[in-house]
Amino acid sequence: MQTATPEATSALRGIETALARALTELPALSPLLEAFGPLLAEQARLRQAAPGWTGPAITVDPDRFTQGAFVLAHTQVGGGFEDMSAQLPAAARTLLPVMAKSFPALAKEFSALGKAIKSGALSPQDLAATGFGERQPEVPGVSSETLAFAAAELVRPFVERQAQDLLALVRELPWRQTCCPVCGGAPNMSALRRVNEDDAFIQAHGGRRFLRCACCATEWTHKRVSCPGCGCEEPDELVVLRDPARQHERADACKRCKSFLLCLDTGELADTPDPDIAALTMLPLAIQAKEQGFKPLAEHPWSNL
Repeated sequence: MQTATPEATSALRGIETALARALTELPALSPLLEAFGPLLAEQARLRQAAPGWTGPAITVDPDRFTQGAFVLAHTQVGGGFEDMSAQLPAAARTLLPVMAKSFPALAKEFSALGKAIKSGALSPQDLAATGFGERQPEVPGVSSETLAFAAAELVRPFVERQAQDLLALVRELPWRQTCCPVCGGAPNMSALRRVNEDDAFIQAHGGRRFLRCACCATEWTHKRVSCPGCGCEEPDELVVLRDPARQHERADACKRCKSFLLCLDTGELADTPDPDIAALTMLPLAIQAKEQGFKPLAEHPWSNL
């Protein structure tokens, strides 16, 4: 039996701790937090048990990479993650009951989806393709929206686990792009973190900025004062939206391309919350940004629920 690594145990504990704190601080968001908290925790357990990247070794050309060719663009199979369809039926048996309990209005649809997977009416290959938005099969009793949401959440732990292995191939190489260095995905979250370095300016201004991939949760550094959507660095074009009561949370918006990105400023926090729970607590900021005409660079799983 595979035992949890210290990192995995810490990640799960971080989700549980951040969730408990958020429920206390933001009771108005309890329905959302209580729905997604258990799902995030179960996905963390699946991610720990997932096989990671098991296919042919990827040889990354440092020159191509630094010019913008993300890791999966170096593969011979067209730049995708490895097929995880064989693991999805077991993942469905674990996650779909959690989803049914978290989203009772959709419980019948999740049950119908589980039966379709178990009977073979929905093949693991079609389920995986749906999770990546490549296919939209019809499943009786399940809406296309529910199927797309469930499939995406089923493949997510396996994608994130593979990305952990792939990031290790380029961790020491410079990456200056706004897309993910592993899969080329767009960010849906960012964070300011103090790091151990001698740059006094960076340390004095809250630390380095990290972007987080909406697809595989990979993080990478990026310019602190710059729009990841269009590259704008003009102060008059960049807007910061904040709730005065929660100064560590913000939405960085750009007037030029009308995009925004949630940001967690961890500089003054004693404990850094789990990034997914932090993004959940920033839903009011995301709504505020959208009401002002800005669009997210990439959506979160709960954005359309």
